[in-house]
Amino acid sequence: MAITPHDAPGTTVVFSGATYTVTNVSINYSDVSGNTDAIDVSHLGQTTGEIMLTQPRPLKGSGTGETGKEVSFDYIGTTQLVGGVSGSFTVGTFVTAATATVVSSSITLAVNDVVRGNATFRVK
Repeated sequence: MAITPHDAPGTTVVFSGATYTVTNVSINYSDVSGNTDAIDVSHLGQTTGEIMLTQPRPLKGSGTGETGKEVSFDYIGTTQLVGGVSGSFTVGTFVTAATATVVSSSITLAVNDVVRGNATFRVK
């Protein structure tokens, strides 16, 4: 039988000691430093078997301590996560006691409702 998020750890996020109840979590792994990645500039005018054409990236990410991991989630609670703030970060068993920074945040406020928000963190 499949395990749902309600059965498994990972439905809460802890940031700087505050626990947030989340309604979904998305974890993105990418090479944010990208120091060795090239841009593919191949085209249909090339012949079969020809070596793929590439060129160096014009911009490179900062390779200092970045993991390439970003976590986005929707949450409900009584406070808002504010962009630019860094702290200790845990998402169930996926990310534990890492340092992360809020890179974007938004909230929705409605009469007779809790704070509903969305936040994206960059994990260091």
